[in-house]
Amino acid sequence: MAQLNDVFGISAQVDSRSYVDRGGLDARFHRTLGSDRHVAVHGGSKQGKTWLRTKGLKDSPTLVIQCTPAATAESLLTEALGRLGVHAVLKSTESRDLSGTLDFSASGSAGMKLLAKVTGSANMGAAIRSGRAVENQPIGHTIADLSWVARTIVASKHRLVLEDFHYIDESVQRQLAFMLKAMGEYGLFVIVVGVWPKTHLLSYYNGDLEGRVDDIHLLWEKEELKQVLEQGAEALRVKFSDALIDELVREASENVGLLQRLAEQVCAAGNIFDSRSGGNRQLDVGPALTSARHAVADQMQGRFQTFADNFIRGMRRLSQGLEVYRHLLEAVTDAPDQELLNGIDSAALLQKISSHPGGSGIRSSDLTQALERIDALQVKIDVKPLVLTYNKSSRKLFLADRAFLFFRRHGDPTWPWVAGAPNITNDLAQSEPLQLF
Repeated sequence: MAQLNDVFGISAQVDSRSYVDRGGLDARFHRTLGSDRHVAVHGGSKQGKTWLRTKGLKDSPTLVIQCTPAATAESLLTEALGRLGVHAVLKSTESRDLSGTLDFSASGSAGMKLLAKVTGSANMGAAIRSGRAVENQPIGHTIADLSWVARTIVASKHRLVLEDFHYIDESVQRQLAFMLKAMGEYGLFVIVVGVWPKTHLLSYYNGDLEGRVDDIHLLWEKEELKQVLEQGAEALRVKFSDALIDELVREASENVGLLQRLAEQVCAAGNIFDSRSGGNRQLDVGPALTSARHAVADQMQGRFQTFADNFIRGMRRLSQGLEVYRHLLEAVTDAPDQELLNGIDSAALLQKISSHPGGSGIRSSDLTQALERIDALQVKIDVKPLVLTYNKSSRKLFLADRAFLFFRRHGDPTWPWVAGAPNITNDLAQSEPLQLF
C-alpha cells in the first residue's frame, strides 16, 4: 500500500512513486559517469539535483563533500582524503600549486594497500616534485602535490562529489576550476552540484575546461510536471482533474519541489493519506486546493520573512551600499513573475531602481558592485538556500528559489520598506560590521 509521504512531498529518498526520469536524464547522467569528463549538475533550489546525483550513484562508493562558506580548496580535498583514512596537510602556493604531506599510516593496512595502489609498490618511498623542491620521504609521510591527491582518490575507486558548490567564495570556485583541469589529466573526474542559473560556469572560470565538463542544467517542462502528478495520483489511487493539474503546475512556476509540496497538501486536505483512502476518488479545484495553498504559504512564511529581515539587517551592517541593496530588493519583490524567471538584466534593474523615490542617485557602477556581491551577502547572513543569484556573464539577476513567487502570491509578507516601516540606516556598521570578502 502506497503512503502519501512515499509519493508526494519533499524527501531525501529517491524511490518516490512520483519520480519522473524526464528526457532520459537518468540515462544521460549514467553515460556521463562513464566518460572522461567532469559533471556539473545545477539548477534552482528544489529542482531535483540531489535526487539525480543520489539515484545515479546509488551503486558507487562516493565521497560527498559539503561546501561551506569557509571552505577552501585545500580543506575540501583534505576532508575527502580524511574520509579515506588518509591524513593530509595541504596548502596552495600563489601559482595555485598544491603541496603538503599525506599520511597513509593512520588507516593501518587499508592505508598501506591504498598507498600500494597509488605508487605501484608497497615497499617504496616517493620522490614527488612540488614547486621547485624534490624530497624523498618514507612511506606514510609523502610530499603531496595535486597528482598524489587525485591518484589517491582514483585508487580508492570513490567518486568525489562537491555538493553546494555555490556556497564557497568565488575565488575558491575559480581555484577549483583550475584544479579540475589537472585532476582530469590525473584521471580524477569530479561531480560538482550547486545553484547557478546558466550553463558552463566552470568553463567560464577556466576556459581550459571547455569540452571537459558535461553540464546538466535541471529545468522542468510543464508536461513533465503533469507527469509527476499523474504518476503520483495513480500510485495513491486518486484522480486529479485536468483543471487541478493545470492549476498546480501553474502555481509551481516550473519547480518540482514546490509541486510536490502542493500535491501533498491537496491530498492531505482531501483526507487521502494512502492508496486505500484514495479509493479512486477525484480531486478538483476547490477547498482542497485553497487549503493546500494556505498550508504551503504558511510553511514558507518563516523562511522568506527571515530572508527579508536578515537582508535588511545585513545592509544595516554595511559601511556603504545600503541604499542600492534596499532598492534592489524592493525592485525584485515588485517585478513580474516572468521577468524574475527569465532573469532581470542589470540595465533594466537600474531603470526600475531609478524610478523609486530616492533611487535616481544610484549609479550603474554601484548596482554592478552590489549585484556581484549579492550571493556573498546572502551566504554571510545565512540565507540557505539562496533566494537570488547573479550571473556575471549574462549580467542578469536570477531567482534561485522559485518558491518566492508562490509566497508572494499567497503568503503574508511584511516587507521592511512598506509604508509605516522604520527608516533603514546603517546604524550597525560600526558595532557589527559585515565584511563580505
